[in-house]
Amino acid sequence: NAVVGERESGSLKLLLSLPHSRADVVFGKVIGRSGAIAAPIAVGFLLPALVFVIVPSITFDAASYLGYTLLTAVLGVAFVSIAVGFSTAASSSRRAIAGAVGIYFLFVPLWGAVQFPLRFYFGAGGAPSWLPLTGQEVLRMLRLINPTGSFKIVSNAFLQGGLYTQGDVNMQVSATLRLLVWILVPPLLGLLWFREDDL
Repeated sequence: NAVVGERESGSLKLLLSLPHSRADVVFGKVIGRSGAIAAPIAVGFLLPALVFVIVPSITFDAASYLGYTLLTAVLGVAFVSIAVGFSTAASSSRRAIAGAVGIYFLFVPLWGAVQFPLRFYFGAGGAPSWLPLTGQEVLRMLRLINPTGSFKIVSNAFLQGGLYTQGDVNMQVSATLRLLVWILVPPLLGLLWFREDDL
């Protein structure tokens, strides 16, 4: 309901009659809702951290814990951006909800089912001759397309103490860039659609 809900209620016309551009509205919604999702993530991670600090038998690396919390918030912001992008481009709340929830279900619970036949196919015989990529490259690309896959690559490297310094550095950089793309591109695409709409 970030944008389309206000459009349906008529409050968007009032908001845009003030000195705000449509870009201000869209990115303001992204920032506001990102804060709304980051706050409970921070609280949710803070409570176990207090237990770790109080119980002396548990080894606790505060810097790693804080970094992982921040990366989790970044993943949350990526999904907020996707939802706001749909809300900006959609003509009704139903369509915005269907698009945002559909993308979430595709990327989180269903992505393994999407990848499984491809992993099996490429593992059994490699890539077809007409494909300019190897099977491994296709699987790497599929892993990077998904924001949760990019998050796992970056967070695992961070927790192992080798982010951008050890392991597959190119993959880590690509995963970071993909997360930034998921944060920036959906609202921009929604804004391009929204700019042409007559309210």
